[in-house]
Formats: sequence, C-alpha cells, structure tokens
Amino acid sequence: MPLQNQLFDPLELALDGLKSSEETAFDSSRVVIFGCGHLGRVAFAGALEAGLNVLAFADNNRSNWGKTIDGIPVVSPAEAVANHNQDALFLVAIYNGTAPRAQLRDLGCKRIVPFPAFFRRFPTFFPEVGLELPHRILASVDDARRGYELLNDAKSREEFAAQMQWRCTLDYECLPAPDPSIDTYYPPDLVRLTSQEVLVDCGAFDGDSIRMFLERTGNSFQHIYAVEPDPKNRAALQSYLSSLSPDRSARISILPYGVSNRNETVSFNVTGTAGSRITAGAGTASIETRKLDDLLNGPPPSFIKMDIEGAEPYAIQGATETIRKARPILAVCAYHKCEHLWTLPVLMKAALPEYHIFLRRYAEECWEMVYYAIPPERLIT
Repeated sequence: MPLQNQLFDPLELALDGLKSSEETAFDSSRVVIFGCGHLGRVAFAGALEAGLNVLAFADNNRSNWGKTIDGIPVVSPAEAVANHNQDALFLVAIYNGTAPRAQLRDLGCKRIVPFPAFFRRFPTFFPEVGLELPHRILASVDDARRGYELLNDAKSREEFAAQMQWRCTLDYECLPAPDPSIDTYYPPDLVRLTSQEVLVDCGAFDGDSIRMFLERTGNSFQHIYAVEPDPKNRAALQSYLSSLSPDRSARISILPYGVSNRNETVSFNVTGTAGSRITAGAGTASIETRKLDDLLNGPPPSFIKMDIEGAEPYAIQGATETIRKARPILAVCAYHKCEHLWTLPVLMKAALPEYHIFLRRYAEECWEMVYYAIPPERLIT
C-alpha cells in the first residue's frame, strides 16, 4: 500500500474514536507542573482558567527551589513526588520532555502527563503551543494530502506521516529520531553554502542563527540582512555584532521590522526572547511590518531563513517577487501552527514552482521542524 494511503485512510476511519478520546484522556483537578519556564507558565495560566488546583511547580534548577510563582511553591522533582504522588497528576511542561518524564518515572511517579495530552484535554487555554485536536486535523485531510504530495524525498514523507499520526494519537513510538540540532537551517545533506551567500535572517533574535551561518562560512559571505522587530532582541543582536571583526560586521544590516504580506503597523508582544510575536490582541508594543519585496535594498538574497512565530505564511506571500527573481533557498520553521505542516509546502511551490521541498526536524515531538525549498540549481547531487 502506498505510504500516502497508509497515512490518510486509517486516520480518516479513526475520526470518531479520536474525537471521543479527546474528552476522556484523563480527569484530575490537582496538578503539579514540571517546568517553570515559558511553557510551564503557559500551562499554569491554562490550568487556572480550567479551574484546576496547581499544587506546586517542580524544576531541576536548584536556584528556583524555595521560590514561588504567583504564590505557588517551586520545589525539586523529588520533593514534588514525595508530597503529591498520591493526589495529583504531574504535567511535564518542558519541550523535549522525554528525559523529564523518565526522571519522574524513576522517582516512582504514578501519573505523568506530557503537555500535548494536557492541551488536548483543555485546548482553548493553549493558544501558543502549535498543536490541534485530532478531529480538526482530520477535517483538513484533503489539504494535508496536497502538502504531502509536494515533498521530494522519502525522509520528508516519512516525517510528515509520523507527524500526522503523532498529532492525532500521541503515539510517541511512531516518531523518527530528530536530526542533530547543530544542523538546523543548514543540513549538510540539503544545503551547501557558497562564498557569495546573501542571507536574510527573518527573526534574527540575538544572532543565534547568524552565528551558525558564520561558523560555516567564516569570512566568505557577501551580506546578511538581520531582520528583528523586538528592541530587546535587537540590543542583544547589536551586542553580538559588535564583537565581530569590522570587516564582518560591515556586511551585516539590522532591519527593525517584522516581515509579512503587508506594510503596516501591528500589535506585538515584546519579550526579549525567541517567543516575541505579532498578536491579534493588545500587545505590549506596536511594530512596523514590511514585505520582503519592499524591504531589501542591496544584493538579492540567496538564502532566506524564517523563524517568526507563526507569521511565516504571510512572510512568504510578501516575498513572492523576490523569490521569483532571486531564487533563494528557503528555510522556514513549520511548528508554530499545526496546519503549517501542510500549508507551507503549497505556499512555497506557489512562489516558485521549480522548488524541491524537504522536511527536517531537530527536536522531539513536532518542535524545531523546518521546511527547505531548494531551486534545482542549488540541489546537492
């Protein structure tokens, strides 16, 4: 049976059972949240909205022990299990959660819940996690099939199939091992950088992906456009660029904008982290967005990277003219919204039909997943 049929036919048949399982995954009103970082705080807000009783935060960072978050104590995982193993479930609110879940099992924890399962039980309170309920995924099965059909190698298709299955069933056994995180954006099997590379880094953050680029190119590149709307991130980015040699830093332009399909003023949440994003509601600030077609005033791009917290489809639409003229490699994050798994390949092919599309993942579950669109002349053969 073709892989496509193996993927979609059983999922369509399972729709009713999956929808029922969303409502009965677990039932507890008492929760310990393992992880007090960004995801832990998102989970905390969702748990409160759902009327749950959060008993404690558990965390491996000793410096957090003895502190409180909104009146909730932060304790060691061992203390949390000793105090609450009999009367609470333990929600692992940590990206790449395999090791924390194993740690809790070794401590004898009875009820361990990965946060995707918690999201499924209380979906309306998790707007940021990039997941979706199974019945809504399966309602988009025709669109998913179109995205799947555009992929150009077996590894990409297998990852796509595994993602569909995991998102609907939360069966972790179906997921392939992720690729090494060091290969993010520049996988050696797909991308070979040249001495004349012109990088557009959309969502430049503090320069992390520019560092990775420079580690590969050294001093042999033409130009970098570092596009970053968050002023706190730009300050960190500028600090990093000031540490570079004058010859390097002179070829890097900081552009203080968001990228989109329209030139306008939008609401934005300034966090000084990789999670800063455009928001539909009231943000902490306003920023200016620009289409890449209107923004770049210099050498045409040969490589465009996009990690912009869910705005990737709009940015591709706003770069269509540039893509058709310059034919750059695209490296576009695909995990901020569930539907990006199948909508991004369609958008990239619409921008340049000659593109070859590949999918790679560099973390557990669905995180750090990147689509690559490569023109035929840049394929590694």
